[in-house]
Amino acid sequence: MKISLDSIIDAGLEALDGDDLEAAQRALDEAIKLAGENHRRVLHLSGMLAWAEGRVDNAAGYLMQAVDQGAEEPEIYLDCAECLFLHGDDLDQAEAIIRALLERPGLSQEAKDEAHLLLAQVRLDDDDAEEARELLEAVSDETRGHVAFLSTYGAVMMALGRDNDAVAALEKAVDAAPDDADLAYQLGLTRAAVGDHAGAAEAMLRVLELDGAELDNEPVTEEEEQELRAGLEDVLEELPDPILRMVSSAPISVQTRPTTDQVRGGVNPRGVLAFLGRPKTDDTEADLAGIAVMRDLLIDAIDDDDEIPEALVVGLLEEVRRFFREESLGMANIEE
Repeated sequence: MKISLDSIIDAGLEALDGDDLEAAQRALDEAIKLAGENHRRVLHLSGMLAWAEGRVDNAAGYLMQAVDQGAEEPEIYLDCAECLFLHGDDLDQAEAIIRALLERPGLSQEAKDEAHLLLAQVRLDDDDAEEARELLEAVSDETRGHVAFLSTYGAVMMALGRDNDAVAALEKAVDAAPDDADLAYQLGLTRAAVGDHAGAAEAMLRVLELDGAELDNEPVTEEEEQELRAGLEDVLEELPDPILRMVSSAPISVQTRPTTDQVRGGVNPRGVLAFLGRPKTDDTEADLAGIAVMRDLLIDAIDDDDEIPEALVVGLLEEVRRFFREESLGMANIEE
């Protein structure tokens, strides 16, 4: 019996959902033989496979071609918009694609919900939390219990200053997906922002546990320690005097990742470096005892060694804000 193109494409997309890139490639090869590489559904699978392989520019190109052909399938529009949005290629184009989809007659409720949810994320990223809230209100009750809705709703509520609603939504999301490290991380950040430091530490310890399951934990070599310490020293020399005075006397160490005690004390489990000691509180001044570079997290944050200095600068800025409560600092202060 002859296998249809739709069956082949569906099998390829299902393989991608299961992280079976080889099976997806076989399906794509078969689909190209059957319909050619420029068929809208073939372009969709090509784009999703390229995305899974980290070839984001190729993915966006394939998906845009599929959309430009006037594809009927809502998932093509949604996948294209999500690719553009998540990788910052073209926020305006992502928004235009979603709005065009929502204008189509006969759209299923599921597709409408996914489109409103994704558009809410786009508008929030564009600092329009109020419109994001309005878009979430258009989502059906059936979808409101989904993790993606709850995490987005929590972020929107946080942006609107409705802290308790934000925390409640994210706690529901974490309860629904307890093994999702990203959700636990979002909850930890949100709890910290509202002053629940004990709750934040609890969530971040879960992040440390979940993230650690994917790391090799190879010990830091002497050569790595010397190189990373020297790299941070070079970055410190370029800091403006007000920031340099805060950190210049702190000894530098290198470790694989934060320890449980460090995270319990407020260190970010995903930070590329950490300030060690006693952070500033309402009652006491900060006492910086050292700076630890997290080798594994730094490596994970970069594509090549040329990006190490920038990653260290960003990490320093985050830790100065946290440890010394210098919330007004931004990249502009570093670049002066």
